[in-house]
Amino acid sequence: MSASPAIRGFVTSMILDAARALPEESRRRVFALVPAPTLALIESTSRLGWIPMEESMKLTDALHGVLGNPGYRRFFSRLADRLIDAPLLHSLFDAAVRLFGLTPQALFKWSTHAWDQAFRHIGRLTYQLQHQGPNGGRIDMVWEGIPPLMLRGGTFEESLAGTFEMFLRRVSREGHVHMRPAPASEKSRRVYEVTWK
Repeated sequence: MSASPAIRGFVTSMILDAARALPEESRRRVFALVPAPTLALIESTSRLGWIPMEESMKLTDALHGVLGNPGYRRFFSRLADRLIDAPLLHSLFDAAVRLFGLTPQALFKWSTHAWDQAFRHIGRLTYQLQHQGPNGGRIDMVWEGIPPLMLRGGTFEESLAGTFEMFLRRVSREGHVHMRPAPASEKSRRVYEVTWK
């Protein structure tokens, strides 16, 4: 039996805080869908503790359902901007910027290391540079070995796309994040094509 997917307490706590900051009607609709024991678990887990992904997704699925795809991706893109400054990730981020500069390549390489700090047993994220030049570039971010839970309803897929959009904003680049459709033979694999100019 494979280990259960989990997420760091500080990540889910920050998602909860962002959900509580939504406009009143959206906030009311989201929290009507989240079980009280899930909220209690999120609130009682230490920042470095682990929360079962199934519990965390009761909150993110509710956000996704209420906000819809574009709204949820925007919500998560703004949240990711704050997550990158969280103590556990910020030192890794600073080190990447010092070593490689504030470039799309540096941030996307960094994300594969931050992945292991924020998640466990949800698959592997890899960076593949496809093209770079003075007029832009393209990176493929490949997520492999994905447990079925993580693909439920597209919630995590959209949050990851929103995070990648934030990376482009963080380096002041115009770009696009496109999730390539997965062939039937690759159900546990997703490729995010990131282009910028």
